Amino acid sequence: MSVGKRLRALLATALVGVMSLFMGGMAQSAKADSAVGFEISPVRSSSQVDSNVSYFDLKLKPKQTQTIAVKVHNTSNAPITINVGISKATTNINGVVAYQRATENKSADLPYDLAKLVTTDQSEVKLDKGQVKTVKFQIKMPAKSYDGILAGGLTFLKKATAAETKKAVAVNNQYAYTEAVVLHGDRDLTTNHLTMNKITVEQLNGRNVINFPLVNHTAAYLNKVQTKIKIYHRGGQKVVYHQNLTNGQMAPSSIYKLPVRTGQNALKAGKYTAVVKVKSKKQHWQFKQNFVITQGEATNLNHTAVLKQGPNWWLYIGIGLLILLLIILLIWYIRRKQKKIKELEKQLNDKRQS
Repeated sequence: MSVGKRLRALLATALVGVMSLFMGGMAQSAKADSAVGFEISPVRSSSQVDSNVSYFDLKLKPKQTQTIAVKVHNTSNAPITINVGISKATTNINGVVAYQRATENKSADLPYDLAKLVTTDQSEVKLDKGQVKTVKFQIKMPAKSYDGILAGGLTFLKKATAAETKKAVAVNNQYAYTEAVVLHGDRDLTTNHLTMNKITVEQLNGRNVINFPLVNHTAAYLNKVQTKIKIYHRGGQKVVYHQNLTNGQMAPSSIYKLPVRTGQNALKAGKYTAVVKVKSKKQHWQFKQNFVITQGEATNLNHTAVLKQGPNWWLYIGIGLLILLLIILLIWYIRRKQKKIKELEKQLNDKRQS
């Protein structure tokens, strides 16, 4: 085959492979979309501040009321039930703003809770196959004005069917969409007040972590957050633990419980000093805090943590002693055999001589 024909053959093979991957990806995407079984689309509001964003970005006056709406479409081939929820925005442990209800739902200096300003009479929506319904939300602004922004989300959660619950696959069939809502106050704030609460230790998914609770006291987002953390033994120069993170985000008036993972090594009790540097665009902060990990905390956490197991010397000693014993028994057996053979040879020689 000529070089030209070989090149064309290779190109054709590569093209077929790329098309196969593309079609496979499209099929998986379509399958994923159909598995969700529904979709949502917000109805644009007349009070929208930024028309280029898809979420509700609103500015209303004190005491003003406004109705916003979201269309919910059942794209599956069976009736479904959608649960509707409203939550304030928080910051999760991954440095991501969460607009749905979260376990860590703590806030700091929150002017008002958006989850209390936005209400709905439709906490549950039932949809037949292919049906579309509009869910309405009522916003009632507080009497007093505020600076900054309030943020939260409207969550639409597909409820597991009775059949799915019986099959114990309800968790795998929980699908949700969240539509963000931002309510602007009198003026937007551009300078954040950031502090750090007391450092603590705990366990996440079987891993020991040291928590650094960063507190955004300002009703404004913190974007492109970079954190650099170094932990030393008290009075020492050697870094015991360190962590650098980039591209984080903090919700307005929220607490970011930033975890430093200590790996698979056992947590050691002692006195420590942490130096924390935080950057968000042109804003910079630095915190230095002493903290203590008690022997009780270290023992309790290490007892349930997934840790790297060191060499089991007692096992090695036991195996060594067993091998030594087997060698001794083998030597004894061989010598015993040799002794018997010599005795037999001697008896045979004595008989011959007689």
